[in-house]
Amino acid sequence: MRGRMQRSVITLFFVLPLACNGGGTSSDTGTETGTSPGTSTGTTTGSTGGDTPTTGTTSPPITTTTATASEPTSGPTSTSATSDGPDTTATATTDDGTTGEPAGDVYDPDEDGPWQYDDLAGEIEVGGETIGVTAHYPTRGPEEGPYPVVLLAHGFNLPPTQYTNYATRLASHGYVVVNVDHAGYLFGPVDHVANANQLLAGLDWAAGHPELGPISDVDNAGATGHSLGGKISVLAAMYDARIKAAITLDPVDGANMCPNMQACPDASGLLPIAIPLGFLGETLDTAGFMACAPAAENFTTFYAEAGAPALQVTVNGANHMSFLDDVASCGITCSFCQMPTLENAVVNDLARAYVVAYYGRYLRGNAGYDTYLTGAAAQQRYVDPGLVTLAEK
Repeated sequence: MRGRMQRSVITLFFVLPLACNGGGTSSDTGTETGTSPGTSTGTTTGSTGGDTPTTGTTSPPITTTTATASEPTSGPTSTSATSDGPDTTATATTDDGTTGEPAGDVYDPDEDGPWQYDDLAGEIEVGGETIGVTAHYPTRGPEEGPYPVVLLAHGFNLPPTQYTNYATRLASHGYVVVNVDHAGYLFGPVDHVANANQLLAGLDWAAGHPELGPISDVDNAGATGHSLGGKISVLAAMYDARIKAAITLDPVDGANMCPNMQACPDASGLLPIAIPLGFLGETLDTAGFMACAPAAENFTTFYAEAGAPALQVTVNGANHMSFLDDVASCGITCSFCQMPTLENAVVNDLARAYVVAYYGRYLRGNAGYDTYLTGAAAQQRYVDPGLVTLAEK
């Protein structure tokens, strides 16, 4: 077991049960089908929940070679990190530098898109840690790529397989998704800066991968994470200019058990940054004994400090764990949060739709997705029924 064990009894009482679906840093725990119904022949790993499977299951192949990323940075930088992959920035881009969709097509983000997809897995070495990665990527569709890349970051002590539904939905809409199993686990070192750099190493891995490199526009990337993963997604956007937009799922700007503030900086306090930021969140878990997402550290604090354009989506009736693919398989971990009044499947569906629409708007530069973010479709589907409350600037 790694890391310091100097924790109070009360902290151990709360944190020890966080072994939801197992600990460690392996990204390949269990299998499920995760294909686009009627279109995809690819398979994926993860926990069940969300879409109905349409094909048989296999585990993604794990690459036998590992990529080595640079040592973690210690703070924001104004320059973009370089990668060894092919230069994809000059192909299929719009006037603002985003990777454009053909003929301005807008696909409903609440449904699987027209791309077929597959998956593969590998490992990368970052600052002495072995980090598992799983990619979901388009194989055939309306365009051949290169595609924008989206990094996924799991919550504290939660397996990356709990976010597979986000990866497969994005892949079906023409994104290369790298689900990074960063070292944010109970007995791992508490270092959010290192976690952010582990997340960013996923871009270098994709760029250098023989299959992913030619189809990955790593210079037009997004970062999405839940809870701790949301915080490190924002940090990653500060550290690397390849991140052009980020939308996070109930991010928490906490520093529990951190050795110092250099390892766990106040991410919201470092805002604004000059990219679009979106924040989905809930308000059931903002108060009470050991709140899962304390009001002083929750998604509203990020939105308050973000510059325009920024979007805040309050999911009414969700709790902190409602953004997982399958809360039922989470075990005792999820029982520490308040009881939600909105079904897990409803939250998962709208959260996936918002993530896809946000990147359609800000990575692909397609304003047609505004209707699903704050426009007529969003009003009809989410605002009018009382599912969400929106704020934007």
